[in-house]
Amino acid sequence: MQPIPNTKQVYRSVAITEIGELAYESLHTAIENNETITFEDEEEEPYVEEPIVEEPDVTIEFIRESKLNEMSSTCRRTIENGFDLELRNEIHHFSLDTQDQLNLISLSAMA
Repeated sequence: MQPIPNTKQVYRSVAITEIGELAYESLHTAIENNETITFEDEEEEPYVEEPIVEEPDVTIEFIRESKLNEMSSTCRRTIENGFDLELRNEIHHFSLDTQDQLNLISLSAMA
């Protein structure tokens, strides 16, 4: 076993950049041929901190409201898409758009 030297060594930071196959092959060939590889200094992009998006607290009330909204949306789509019904050997399509539904609510309130 060899003793671990007690000297501090400073390492340069590096940036990892994705390159294409052609650039990789060129670099690989240059390394195999012991050629010097030089890179132009690129300006570093300033670091921009991404905003933190807070998730809503998942409570029973939140789940309840989400489920009610989902059920309401499903019901609305089902009513608007309608259904087919066979009457006297003929197929009839019944659907209610938003205005039809409002009219029915108004009529039921009057009754």
